[in-house]
Amino acid sequence: METKEEIKEETKKAFIAPKKKTVSIFLVDDDLSYLYPLGFYLQKNTEHMVFCYTTGEECVKNLDKLPDLVVLDFNLNPELPNTLNGLDVLKEIKARSPETKIVMLSGRDTFTGVVESLKLGAYTYVIKDIEALTTLKKIIDTLTEKKSKPG
Repeated sequence: METKEEIKEETKKAFIAPKKKTVSIFLVDDDLSYLYPLGFYLQKNTEHMVFCYTTGEECVKNLDKLPDLVVLDFNLNPELPNTLNGLDVLKEIKARSPETKIVMLSGRDTFTGVVESLKLGAYTYVIKDIEALTTLKKIIDTLTEKKSKPG
């Protein structure tokens, strides 16, 4: 059984401990069979705000929500003419919100795509494979820790 002093000390720690800050996440992918399960997974397994968009235009239109992280499909809407592709959206986000972290996501592992994305300011590049969810969760956890640190 805990003493009154031990209970007081535990109560103090609870009030002093820094709270995790919520991370705002945009998921942008035209592949609905990937977008919605990923959004559901992140919403269910984190306490963060997750917004799903199927076009680059939707993402850009909502940048005023100031996302902390954008998970962006590299091959966004390749069959639609006159639409923003992944690199176009990456450039637009970096121009309007340079502090936003961008994770490029692709079903194909292309060296040129990785290099081009990183040169344009992407935080990292993730391949849509069995490890993608784990990798994205680690990235989000890292951003959450950084956001929660004082200063």
